[in-house]
Amino acid sequence: MSTRPRRAAAAKPKLVVELSDSEEDVEVVENDDYKPPEAKSRRIDRAAEALAGTSTRRRWPTKTTAAEPAATAPKRKRAKKSKEDENSCPNETNPENQEEAPPAPTPPPRPVTQTDGAAASTTTGRSSFWERRKVWNIHELLAETENIQPQAARNIVQLFENENTIPFICRYRRDLVDHIAPDRLRDIRNTYTEIVDLRKKAENIVTQLERENVLNPEIRDELMCAKTNEELEFLYAPYKPASKGTLAERAKALGLEEYADRLLYGTAPKVELASIVDRENEALSSEALVMSGICNIIIHNMSKNTNVLEELRRLQNVHRVFLKCSKTKEAATSKANSSKSSSGKGSSSIADKKLDSSKFENYFNFQGDIKTIKPHQMLAINRGEKHKFLSVKLETNDYLKRDLMRFINDQYMTEGLHYPLRREVFTKSVEECYSKKLQPLMCRQIRADLKEKAQKAAIDVFAKNLKQLLLMSPLKGERILSIDPGYTNGCKLAVISETADVLETGVIYPQGARSNKHGAEKTLVNLLNKHNCQIIALGNGTACRETEHWLTDMFHAGTLDSQRIRYSIVNENGASVYSCSDVASKEFPDMDTNERSAVSIARRLNDPLSEYVKIEPRHLGVGMYQHDVSEKILTESLKDVVSECVSYVGVDLNTASLSVLKHIAGLSEKKAEKIIEHRLKKGPFQTRKDLLSVRTIGEKSFVQCAGFVRIEPLSVGGKLQNPLDCTWVHPESYKVAESILSECDLKLSDIGKAGFIARIKEFAGSKTKLEKIAKQHKLPMERLDFLMVALQRELLQDYRADLDKRPLFKQGLTRLDELSIGDVVTGAVTNVTQFGAFVDVGVERDGLIHKSHMNNSELSIGDRIVASVVKVDLQRRQLGLRLENMLMETDTSFTFKTEE
Repeated sequence: MSTRPRRAAAAKPKLVVELSDSEEDVEVVENDDYKPPEAKSRRIDRAAEALAGTSTRRRWPTKTTAAEPAATAPKRKRAKKSKEDENSCPNETNPENQEEAPPAPTPPPRPVTQTDGAAASTTTGRSSFWERRKVWNIHELLAETENIQPQAARNIVQLFENENTIPFICRYRRDLVDHIAPDRLRDIRNTYTEIVDLRKKAENIVTQLERENVLNPEIRDELMCAKTNEELEFLYAPYKPASKGTLAERAKALGLEEYADRLLYGTAPKVELASIVDRENEALSSEALVMSGICNIIIHNMSKNTNVLEELRRLQNVHRVFLKCSKTKEAATSKANSSKSSSGKGSSSIADKKLDSSKFENYFNFQGDIKTIKPHQMLAINRGEKHKFLSVKLETNDYLKRDLMRFINDQYMTEGLHYPLRREVFTKSVEECYSKKLQPLMCRQIRADLKEKAQKAAIDVFAKNLKQLLLMSPLKGERILSIDPGYTNGCKLAVISETADVLETGVIYPQGARSNKHGAEKTLVNLLNKHNCQIIALGNGTACRETEHWLTDMFHAGTLDSQRIRYSIVNENGASVYSCSDVASKEFPDMDTNERSAVSIARRLNDPLSEYVKIEPRHLGVGMYQHDVSEKILTESLKDVVSECVSYVGVDLNTASLSVLKHIAGLSEKKAEKIIEHRLKKGPFQTRKDLLSVRTIGEKSFVQCAGFVRIEPLSVGGKLQNPLDCTWVHPESYKVAESILSECDLKLSDIGKAGFIARIKEFAGSKTKLEKIAKQHKLPMERLDFLMVALQRELLQDYRADLDKRPLFKQGLTRLDELSIGDVVTGAVTNVTQFGAFVDVGVERDGLIHKSHMNNSELSIGDRIVASVVKVDLQRRQLGLRLENMLMETDTSFTFKTEE
């Protein structure tokens, strides 16, 4: 038995637990007509099952066994694969083919990086953890990694393979996935994608090793058992050839590999350096050069030893590792020089030039354990290092190095011949291997892990905030006047109707070089009176607070009626991007870009979802270090969130714009264009099933999108052919819904009425009747329960009202210098990060509630809160708050500060 310490992962229960590859070990409901059909991944998994049974588990290949012809996989002729087998695992054992295949020539011995000879039995065998491993199925590894039920994992894999969207699964197939929430399902889908990529990567490595004639069943099994990319890299490392031109490759070219192996493994005969010296060869002209070459080969072999790499990973998790930051010389220079340095190599955008070293002063003398560093801290440190304000390094204690040295010594020096030269060469090699190879590798792995975790946290924060922003309640039935504040170009105005049509636009100059406060006041009041408008939407961009002070003065002076007029601060991020976009050009071809921005601000208050979807989410400014994460991953994640939100709210098939329609689950921009083109040519859609007559909309797309599009009465002249087309009920369940209505003696035309809802609610309380319907239609009870909920909703109800996230209205502004520590304020959350939440409390700057002052509460965008002031920094214009209470009211208007 191996004397090496058990691999750290072996101590974790979730990795030790075996999930069976057998179909019989998983309970399957045979009579479930809604069970997803078998997907491609099952064919991959079946191939994996066959692969797992091809050979008995043997020890890791040694130098001797690797060279044996019997252990080498025979090279087979390439044959055409059937369509069914195109996704199966490579090198799947087929006895018939093996008998026909000619014997492969014995390959030359490959350099081995494991132990040899007598040492093999005690130092090269895989640990018991590895010997218990077997080839996994995709759904099994998904269940283990994400800690979900095996049957749910099996269903999830099949649903994803069949291209079901997350909104569709979470609403119409949630019984198959244990009612997992969309956010959680997105994480599971990402893990599923990683697992599929891992399987493909393992297959490619197996294929490559087969071409190199170094593959045998043992190696193949080990590679196919790897459960992470890291494990796969560990297992592949001994067989990965060194880069051309490396010191190890040069030494091998000089014929020193044999001597290096004899010294490393202690095999006979003993090595004498003097006998290797070749005076005619400059690279071998002295014993020192010979020893150096031998050490380079040994260093390479040690650094590729799978067991050493595993132990290194284990030790870095056991011992404390500290990340230390210090101020660089560039950070000590002036702001101008700092800006210059940040705009050089490594700068990624124009905005980076505005970075100032003072933003990173918290990290000028920072030290933290890698296990306790927060994601936002890591993102800030990475940004400071990128712009050369911070110098970052990792420090380990001496215990880690000593433990690793002891492990490497046990791996190689416990067996074989012992003599001074071997000890000298080994000691020198192991020291250099640690300092030049293993320690840098460990630092790279740790930094990569920290960066990955930080990026994931940043994306999760952005996705959560975006979802809350998109699902803010719309302000229907109100005329809105918007102000896009500015200095040089003035404040742009736009008035929209209750249906978001533009009524009038204009420009005023309440501040700046062209200031005309009297004229601006007159214009504003005239527009409000002319259009009977009582709501003002003020953009939060440049000159926002000055404009807000101006409005406050108008309230104080009585120019604006504080009892009738209210205003709300609207997130302006992305408005300028929208105003220059093709979408805006098509909507308002004759309008100036500045006026388009003002219209966008007004519409964001009228219907946040419909307006925000016109802009790429990353421009909305509700994230945390969004410019420091992978743009591709961030974009994909945010795209899923937008699709989820749009699908949750639903759209009218006959009035929805392209910007909204393309985000419906199952649709794309091209399909949305075809839908709009169809309704322009042939008139409004009369039923959901009319979608099938649109080119590019097939049965699969229809199933995914049909539940999220509605046919509203007004869009078809007031009369619906099928009122179910205006509900959450999916067309696949129409027959079930009609059976329920028949049982209740109800008519389709009564859907949404109070009497209809009351009767359905009564029917839903009868378990016997529900079971009868479920049995009649072979429908799971969970799906029938959802159907009952869908039938109880009011017709045309806006589902965002359920969330109660209404815009915040004000009637005046308090100045920051009027606040003092201990004051109690009310406000609304505008952004949430991992380190705290930003709150608009009616002063010129949003206040920050640090995580330590949240009282263990979870806040989200739009929440109304009561907070106390804990910090007022007038020089930095910063406000610190402590959460005191949550407000349940849907509208907490600010009032003037009372004078004492």
